[in-house]
Amino acid sequence: MHCFVDAKRDEILKKIIKECYWDYDIDIRDLQNILASNNKREIKKLFSKILYNSKDKLLALQLFSKQQLRELFDDFKITYNKKYITKHFLVLRSLLLDEKHKIKSLEWKKI
Repeated sequence: MHCFVDAKRDEILKKIIKECYWDYDIDIRDLQNILASNNKREIKKLFSKILYNSKDKLLALQLFSKQQLRELFDDFKITYNKKYITKHFLVLRSLLLDEKHKIKSLEWKKI
């Protein structure tokens, strides 16, 4: 996990539960266990839930290591809401992995 102070990390995890797992019986300890585990399926599910549902995707994704993020972004397949998620996906990749992605809808308009 990223180097957040425990209280800040717990606050982020609470937001993830509220925004991404509102229909699940899951708590902070469950998310901590997922993040600390080697269970790729559960980690990918958490990543996907954050990407699709979190209001602060950038902050929430910082719970993952850079190596984990690279693997998660590389393996992720957008399954619905493609236009919206693709834009966020590319922006987050640019910010978290220091990549350069051209996003037409976010470019300055030429006058």
